[in-house]
Order: sequence, then structure tokens, then C-alpha cells
Amino acid sequence: MSRSSLEQAVPPDTEILLDTSVILAYLNARETVSPAATVVIDEFVRTGRNRATISAVSVAETLVRPFAAGAAAVALVEGFLLHFPNLAIMGVDYAVARQAGQLRALGGLKTPDSLVIATALSAGIPIVIANDARWASAITAAAPTVTLRHLDAHVPL
Repeated sequence: MSRSSLEQAVPPDTEILLDTSVILAYLNARETVSPAATVVIDEFVRTGRNRATISAVSVAETLVRPFAAGAAAVALVEGFLLHFPNLAIMGVDYAVARQAGQLRALGGLKTPDSLVIATALSAGIPIVIANDARWASAITAAAPTVTLRHLDAHVPL
């Protein structure tokens, strides 16, 4: 696959939801999918080509290692999460929690994954970018209005 396949998979001016796996691949820059995550975050989101949202659940998951590493790591990651251009954080309210419950019932996902996908559904975000193969069947069954884009489908760049 290539950069052009990633550009085709994520049309300009389409809002996207980034899963924790995308954020972590971007921040650590050592995963196989890190180059694809960098294209999405630096070239699509930073430039405003695509606005992005992340779930508050992804914030919690992203901060685990930095808290274990110390204050400097926390400050660095929080700076990214709170100040990166065109990136919004959406909290978990009743509507998101309810949608997540339905996703768990219909698709068999774990609660954190259901909450992330429910964030996209509740906000009307049509594309979720992730790197979790377990999501495909659950999204097809329970969230047909959402399109899942796997980073690993676009590696190497």
C-alpha cells in the first residue's frame, strides 16, 4: 500500500475519529504503522485537511505509560492532547455510554473499544481510524454508518 491509498481511504474535509492505537503509534514512532499514523496526524489533522476527534477513553489509555515514566512525559503527551491543531476530545456522556452498551450487546466488543466507537456514532463521525482487527465485524454488525480504516492496510508508506 501507499500514501495515495491512505489519502483515498480518508477523503479531505471528512471528520475522523482516531483510536488510541493511532495516537500511540504516532507518539512512540517505532511501530510498523507509525509512518501511516504520522501521515494521518501531521498531514491530515495538523493541516486541517481533516478535523479529528478522540474519545476521553483514548486520553486515559494514552496517558498510562507517560504517568509511569514521570512528569516530563506526562507534560509532553498532555501538550499534544490538549493543544494539537484540529484535534478535539469528546467526553463520555449518557448518549455515548448508551451507544457503547448497544455496541457491546451487538458486536461483542470490550467496554473501552465500544466507548471509542460510540463516540464516533454519537458525534456523527463517519470514519474511525484504528489498528484493531477485532473491530471490523463489530462495526459491520452494530455501527454500519461508520467506516473503519486500518493503519496497517497502508504500510509501508
